[in-house]
Amino acid sequence: MKTAGYLHDLGKLAVPREIIEKRGPLTRSETSLLKSHSFYTHWIPRRIGGLETITNWASCHHERLNGQGYPFHYEGRQLSTGARAMAVADVFTAVTEDRPYRAGMTATSIIKLLMRMAEGAVLDGDIVRVLLDNFDAINRERSAAQQEAIRSYERFCRQGADRP
Repeated sequence: MKTAGYLHDLGKLAVPREIIEKRGPLTRSETSLLKSHSFYTHWIPRRIGGLETITNWASCHHERLNGQGYPFHYEGRQLSTGARAMAVADVFTAVTEDRPYRAGMTATSIIKLLMRMAEGAVLDGDIVRVLLDNFDAINRERSAAQQEAIRSYERFCRQGADRP
């Protein structure tokens, strides 16, 4: 699951940086290009043997139980527990973190959103309940991991600046 989490946005390598980092609303065409990242997350590692399960979990992070997700429009039983967990984790992370185009949501708003998505058969209700039962601890871990990633990236950039 951890490896799938690391790889879930691998397909963004196929999306122009200007779209990924755009601060304003995306056009219809830009949205289509951005959504293609889930397919590329499926496509890029497909030739590496032994990664089929991890690739499935990672590439299905935008799939929804009601079939309205992407890239494959899987629904219900077509989604493994791992893919369902990845979808919940992706929504949770997306709405809690600050993004270039908006601030992260409050805990109250996040909880309401996740409950609404579970009730609407968008996300797996059992997995959402586990997350909500452990909300504070999971959010602390997410925040700590994000801060460490920022520090690590800044160290990398400083080291790179010292090289010719």
